[in-house]
Amino acid sequence: MAVLKLAGLEDTTRIGQWLAQSLPACPALRALLLRGPLGSGKTTLTRALVEALPGGALAEVASPSFTVCNHYPTSPPVLHCDLYRSGSLLPDELVEGLDDPAVLTIVEWAEYLPEAELPEEYLDISFESCEESRLLLMQAHGHSATALLGSLRAVWPESEA
Repeated sequence: MAVLKLAGLEDTTRIGQWLAQSLPACPALRALLLRGPLGSGKTTLTRALVEALPGGALAEVASPSFTVCNHYPTSPPVLHCDLYRSGSLLPDELVEGLDDPAVLTIVEWAEYLPEAELPEEYLDISFESCEESRLLLMQAHGHSATALLGSLRAVWPESEA
């Protein structure tokens, strides 16, 4: 697990950009599961990641709270889902996205994703508030996710692993 202290939006953007740059080295990692309260930075992180991917300049990244899932024309293609209002029924496109190795699936409100639907490889990212900043807790699940977190210290030396 890695713990990062985010001082503001710039740090959230920086970690999203780092993820976009690092994902090609971890081809088996195709899912990011985001957790945290309203306004904690889930969509900000996703926007920074998507915009840093090839084709990201064409993407209009917005919270999929009402549309449930958004597709972005990036390389790799990104499926961005929000389960806050989904109840117990998962959208078909989310289930398909989690099964498609060519798609990067980002799930906001991942705590509503049933354990049976968890992919083999994923990065679990939780946002927590603290007194003067936010903490980002990143937990790797699988070899590629573990390798990705291992490379984090080189670009974010103040992270706690």
